[in-house]
Amino acid sequence: ITPTVKPTATVNETALIKEAVFKKTGLNANQAEVSINKNTGQHATGNIKEFEAVGGAYWLAAKTAEGWVGVYDGQSQPTCAQIAPYNFPKDMVPECLDKDGKVVKR
Repeated sequence: ITPTVKPTATVNETALIKEAVFKKTGLNANQAEVSINKNTGQHATGNIKEFEAVGGAYWLAAKTAEGWVGVYDGQSQPTCAQIAPYNFPKDMVPECLDKDGKVVKR
């Protein structure tokens, strides 16, 4: 049997990823805009911008057995402990912060 190739991003996946980011940040679609910069089908990253705020933040999400979860949102690097369970590709998360707050190259 030849496996069928599924597209990595569908409209449904996009909605699920955005929902996970909103859940992580505590914001909703009336308060902020979520954009997806990269989606591998298992990991995604992008930006979130509050309508009332100057600037914004970036976020990381991962697909788990339960569905998409927001892993990190902010303006610096995530902690290594935050991303460790999700096996993010190094090109998506090249650095993380150790328990002392020092930047670690992955």
